Amino acid sequence: MRQWKRCTLLCLVTAMLIVMLQSYSTLSSRHRYSENIDTSRIQLIRVDQRNQPHENKSRMMMSSATNQPHENKSRMMMSSATNQHQAKPFDHLTTNDTCKPQQQVLFLKTHKTGSSTLTSILQVYGFLRNLTFVVPETAQILSRGFFKADQVRPGKYDMLVNHARYNRTEMEKVMKPNTKYITIIRDPSTQIESNFGYFFLKNAFHLENETNPFRTFVLNPSFYWKTYNRKPFRNYMRNPNLFDFGLSETDQEDILTVKQFIKRLSEDFDLVLIQEYFNESLLLLKKMFCWEMDDVIYLIKGERSNNIRYTIEPELRETIRNWSWADAMLYEHFNQTFWRKVDDYGPSFKADLQEFEFKLNKTFHNCTLPRIYDNTRETFYRRNPNGARKCSHLLRIDLDFTELIREKQYKEDKTT
Repeated sequence: MRQWKRCTLLCLVTAMLIVMLQSYSTLSSRHRYSENIDTSRIQLIRVDQRNQPHENKSRMMMSSATNQPHENKSRMMMSSATNQHQAKPFDHLTTNDTCKPQQQVLFLKTHKTGSSTLTSILQVYGFLRNLTFVVPETAQILSRGFFKADQVRPGKYDMLVNHARYNRTEMEKVMKPNTKYITIIRDPSTQIESNFGYFFLKNAFHLENETNPFRTFVLNPSFYWKTYNRKPFRNYMRNPNLFDFGLSETDQEDILTVKQFIKRLSEDFDLVLIQEYFNESLLLLKKMFCWEMDDVIYLIKGERSNNIRYTIEPELRETIRNWSWADAMLYEHFNQTFWRKVDDYGPSFKADLQEFEFKLNKTFHNCTLPRIYDNTRETFYRRNPNGARKCSHLLRIDLDFTELIREKQYKEDKTT
């Protein structure tokens, strides 16, 4: 009898432990989805994250002052108005059995946000399906200023994916009906460092002899902002995302205008991807667009060389967010709406993400060689000669892909 009671008690304790472990697993999975991934060649898992320390990946990255000691506390109160605006219902989350692939897409390409990688995904998808693209006459930039329809050849197109400053009215003139508008943003504390390095602004700001020129800039950003106000790429050193979205430098100073602008962007864009959650973002895109998982497989583009990366101490992050507070508000708002969309995705999100990242690793090993080419500004993967046929497209940078698309479209124009 005693042995039977001891066995029963042991079974009950075991059952309770199993329930507790399952509950913990469920709770923890709501915050991170990609822990059991092959990390031997981790470059593809997070875009442009090689020199960044692990951060708190909680769902509301800027909502808790106690959990986020390095956040901009003075700007916390500003988020309330924008957060009250509800995100668009994610009513496009249907299964591939009942939906039609979305093939009309405008991607507002921002700077140093993983946007070149996303552009590549869209270019591969459209090129293989003979979709039409809004492309510039030369190079790969549509416009450094506000986009104008007369800057490109007349017509209605399926996709726009190259750099152009947001101008909804003019963009609608060249896009086919039912176009979906998407973009991608990034935490300003790392995005501004990335812009500083990538555009060699240490030279523009005469900081070449500094041990850490980025730190010198951050400790007195107003001085460099005002002193070098005519330097190229200066606009990407404060609120770069809002600049790309079309908000003027003057309007970036007014909190009410910024809040109203963020609300308008929420209404304009069907999906805002988050660079720090790049793979999670692509799952949302895949499901919204009714695409297959293979349609969003990628290899990283535009990744900076280690030669132009700078250390960002914790105190510098808070200083940067104070300096670029309007972009910090933008990021907070869309970070929160992003996780609501993840909730709307459904219970298969974790399993889908694991499958996706398994495929990414498989593609990475199949398409690339271990050695990486570094031209002192960007790093490039070397193609595995034994890789699959699609590897050539996955490795093609956006400049080369734009030229390929332009040649194809203009050749067809001459023959019709």
